Amino acid sequence: MISDDMALSRAMADAVARHPELQLVTQELSITTFRYVPADFKDRMGEAAVERHLDVLNRSLLDRIQRGGDAFVSNAVVNGRYVLRACIVNFHSRLADVEAVPVLAARVGRALDAELRPAAL
Repeated sequence: MISDDMALSRAMADAVARHPELQLVTQELSITTFRYVPADFKDRMGEAAVERHLDVLNRSLLDRIQRGGDAFVSNAVVNGRYVLRACIVNFHSRLADVEAVPVLAARVGRALDAELRPAAL
Protein backbone atom coordinates (compact mmCIF):
# COMPACT_ATOMS: atom_id res chain seq x y z
CA MET A 1 0.00 0.00 0.00
CA ILE A 2 2.86 2.39 0.74
CA SER A 3 4.36 1.86 -2.70
CA ASP A 4 0.92 2.57 -4.22
CA ASP A 5 0.77 5.87 -2.29
CA MET A 6 4.26 6.78 -3.51
CA ALA A 7 3.28 6.01 -7.12
CA LEU A 8 0.17 8.18 -6.78
CA SER A 9 2.27 11.02 -5.38
CA ARG A 10 4.62 10.76 -8.37
CA ALA A 11 1.58 10.81 -10.68
CA MET A 12 0.35 13.96 -8.97
CA ALA A 13 3.78 15.54 -9.32
CA ASP A 14 3.76 14.69 -13.03
CA ALA A 15 0.31 16.26 -13.43
CA VAL A 16 1.45 19.39 -11.56
CA ALA A 17 4.63 19.65 -13.65
CA ARG A 18 2.59 19.48 -16.87
CA HIS A 19 0.20 22.21 -15.80
CA PRO A 20 1.19 25.69 -17.06
CA GLU A 21 -0.20 27.47 -13.98
CA LEU A 22 1.39 25.28 -11.33
CA GLN A 23 4.94 25.00 -10.04
CA LEU A 24 6.13 21.65 -8.74
CA VAL A 25 8.28 22.28 -5.68
CA THR A 26 9.07 18.82 -4.25
CA GLN A 27 8.07 15.20 -4.55
CA GLU A 28 9.35 12.77 -1.94
CA LEU A 29 7.84 9.47 -0.80
CA SER A 30 4.06 10.07 -0.78
CA ILE A 31 4.27 13.88 -0.53
CA THR A 32 4.05 16.38 -3.37
CA THR A 33 4.35 20.12 -2.82
CA PHE A 34 3.41 22.74 -5.36
CA ARG A 35 2.01 26.21 -5.72
CA TYR A 36 -0.26 28.12 -8.05
CA VAL A 37 1.63 30.62 -10.20
CA PRO A 38 -0.38 32.61 -12.77
CA ALA A 39 1.09 32.13 -16.23
CA ASP A 40 1.97 35.80 -16.57
CA PHE A 41 4.13 35.58 -13.41
CA LYS A 42 6.30 32.66 -14.57
CA ASP A 43 9.02 35.03 -15.79
CA ARG A 44 8.76 37.24 -12.69
CA MET A 45 9.20 34.66 -9.96
CA GLY A 46 11.79 35.85 -7.49
CA GLU A 47 10.62 39.48 -7.56
CA ALA A 48 9.73 40.44 -3.98
CA ALA A 49 6.26 41.82 -4.78
CA VAL A 50 5.37 38.83 -6.93
CA GLU A 51 6.54 36.35 -4.28
CA ARG A 52 4.50 38.15 -1.61
CA HIS A 53 1.42 37.95 -3.82
CA LEU A 54 2.06 34.26 -4.55
CA ASP A 55 2.28 33.52 -0.82
CA VAL A 56 -1.00 35.36 -0.13
CA LEU A 57 -2.61 33.74 -3.15
CA ASN A 58 -1.60 30.22 -2.16
CA ARG A 59 -2.67 30.73 1.47
CA SER A 60 -6.09 31.76 0.19
CA LEU A 61 -6.09 28.87 -2.26
CA LEU A 62 -5.46 26.37 0.52
CA ASP A 63 -8.31 27.82 2.55
CA ARG A 64 -10.71 27.76 -0.42
CA ILE A 65 -9.82 24.16 -1.33
CA GLN A 66 -10.22 22.96 2.25
CA ARG A 67 -13.55 24.75 2.67
CA GLY A 68 -14.78 23.41 -0.68
CA GLY A 69 -14.44 19.83 0.51
CA ASP A 70 -13.44 18.38 -2.87
CA ALA A 71 -9.87 17.63 -1.77
CA PHE A 72 -7.68 17.98 1.28
CA VAL A 73 -4.25 19.49 1.05
CA SER A 74 -2.20 21.10 3.77
CA ASN A 75 0.66 23.55 3.56
CA ALA A 76 4.40 23.77 3.95
CA VAL A 77 7.03 26.43 3.64
CA VAL A 78 9.82 25.35 1.30
CA ASN A 79 12.77 27.64 0.67
CA GLY A 80 10.81 30.48 2.27
CA ARG A 81 7.80 30.05 -0.03
CA TYR A 82 4.29 29.03 1.03
CA VAL A 83 3.24 25.92 -0.90
CA LEU A 84 0.42 23.42 -0.97
CA ARG A 85 1.27 19.97 0.37
CA ALA A 86 -0.51 16.81 -0.73
CA CYS A 87 0.29 13.70 1.30
CA ILE A 88 -1.18 10.53 -0.17
CA VAL A 89 -2.00 8.10 2.64
CA ASN A 90 -5.62 7.08 2.07
CA PHE A 91 -5.91 3.59 0.61
CA HIS A 92 -9.05 4.75 -1.22
CA SER A 93 -7.07 7.32 -3.26
CA ARG A 94 -6.96 6.57 -6.97
CA LEU A 95 -5.17 8.00 -9.98
CA ALA A 96 -8.21 10.05 -10.98
CA ASP A 97 -8.24 11.63 -7.50
CA VAL A 98 -4.63 12.81 -7.61
CA GLU A 99 -4.96 14.03 -11.20
CA ALA A 100 -8.01 16.08 -10.20
CA VAL A 101 -6.16 18.07 -7.53
CA PRO A 102 -3.96 20.09 -9.93
CA VAL A 103 -6.98 20.90 -12.10
CA LEU A 104 -8.91 22.03 -9.01
CA ALA A 105 -5.97 24.08 -7.69
CA ALA A 106 -5.53 25.87 -11.01
CA ARG A 107 -9.24 26.62 -11.41
CA VAL A 108 -9.60 28.00 -7.89
CA GLY A 109 -6.22 29.74 -8.06
CA ARG A 110 -7.22 31.53 -11.26
CA ALA A 111 -10.40 32.85 -9.64
CA LEU A 112 -8.57 33.93 -6.50
CA ASP A 113 -5.85 35.69 -8.47
CA ALA A 114 -8.54 37.74 -10.23
CA GLU A 115 -9.92 38.72 -6.81
CA LEU A 116 -6.68 39.33 -4.93
CA ARG A 117 -4.11 40.64 -7.41
CA PRO A 118 -2.96 44.16 -6.51
CA ALA A 119 -3.32 46.64 -9.37
CA ALA A 120 0.40 47.46 -9.12
CA LEU A 121 1.39 43.96 -10.23
